[in-house]
Amino acid sequence: MLKFGFVAAIGAALGSLARLQISYWIQTPSETSFPWSTFLVNVIGALLIGLVACYPKIMNNEARRHFVVTGFLGGFTTFSAIAVETLNLASVPLISISYVVATFAIGIAATHIGTLLGDRR
Repeated sequence: MLKFGFVAAIGAALGSLARLQISYWIQTPSETSFPWSTFLVNVIGALLIGLVACYPKIMNNEARRHFVVTGFLGGFTTFSAIAVETLNLASVPLISISYVVATFAIGIAATHIGTLLGDRR
């Protein structure tokens, strides 16, 4: 258990650093603007998890799965940021609702696309 926790922690640290870098590249201008960096990170993460789910070398190996899925992708994507940004956007209901709907709809579509791409390999 400790071994896999350490592996997941390393992956999570790397995923968090990648998410932070993307947030620096794509700045959200204000709390009432669409949070593009979190949206993009979550869509990319959804695509990657769909792709990774098709690779038995990752999914059937506990250490690799904990590093990539639990660690890196868990640290890279962020539901808590979606929640707080949605609340921050509450004063602009159309953007708030659009953000939630787009995040989940496009995220699910990206995961599906990832599985289709993974099946083509």
